[in-house]
Amino acid sequence: MELRFGLIGCGGIGALRAQAFAQLPSHRLVAVSDAIGSRAATMGATYRCQVEAEWRALVRRRDVDAVIVSTPPSLHAEMTIEALENGKHVLCEKPLARTLEECTRMNRAAERGGRVLATGFNYRFYPSMLKARELLDVGTIGELTHVRSYAGYTAKDHNHEWLHDAEVMGGGALRDNGIHLLDLTRYFMGEVAEVKGYASNTVWKFRGCEDNGFGLLRSPTGVIGTVQASWTEWRGYQFLVELYGTRGCIRAWCFPTLLQLIHSNQVGGPAKKKTYFFPKVFFFEHLRSYRWVVVQSFVEEMAAFGVAIGGGATHLATGYDGLETIRIAEAICRDGR
Repeated sequence: MELRFGLIGCGGIGALRAQAFAQLPSHRLVAVSDAIGSRAATMGATYRCQVEAEWRALVRRRDVDAVIVSTPPSLHAEMTIEALENGKHVLCEKPLARTLEECTRMNRAAERGGRVLATGFNYRFYPSMLKARELLDVGTIGELTHVRSYAGYTAKDHNHEWLHDAEVMGGGALRDNGIHLLDLTRYFMGEVAEVKGYASNTVWKFRGCEDNGFGLLRSPTGVIGTVQASWTEWRGYQFLVELYGTRGCIRAWCFPTLLQLIHSNQVGGPAKKKTYFFPKVFFFEHLRSYRWVVVQSFVEEMAAFGVAIGGGATHLATGYDGLETIRIAEAICRDGR
């Protein structure tokens, strides 16, 4: 069954989303819209799709089954809710919205309309994270005990001022690079019952935006998670998720895309080590930059979106998953300031 898509937002991420459609024969890009008309016109000409000057006209089109919202977060709630109320399924980029209240209204709109709301946590579909999920699920490291994760880069690399505008983002590092981290930590450890944390704003001093967020999470079954999202990582982009079990650990990186497995057949037994390099990904990541990996993750994520619309089970992050990451981010910032 062919799914017909509308795309709102033709900036950097929207352009990568559009590229992914070329590898999805069951998904067709029907129409695009952007506040900057020239960007929408260029994308329309490139992908031979219709251009809507007003995003509301796009979500009301009868030939659109699903909408991708790829705009700054301050617009997510309004656009997503209107698309859902017009009978469209929605894949909304991360963070799902600025606040827990906005996320709640979005999820309720999806429930009322019986439509799928997904959150754009494409890191779930990076090869290292998919392999980590596979190894964990088959018990390679025994019973999961704790998750340790870190994401960081420097805010001087921001190329959009709105990324450090709390009115647009809702917060700082925890809603930027850290929102993927919160999702993956929760994805591996399970639901989060308790949150404690600290947030600091001593370097860049962007109003309402933390430079660093530190979280301590606990699941109902006692699995512990520690997370740090940083805008003061001077070494360059870093992203690492470590899963520790009773018989070993899994360490999964993004950019470069690598995974290291250390495990034993029994508690305290001799350890075996293996590194997964993902040769094709490694080659194209260096030949065409990290954007190639991002596009491939979008291909996998959007394919999963189609499966979810059909009622199937996937690794896709739901609207509820998006809501929970904002709940955790808000708790860290509220408790730690």
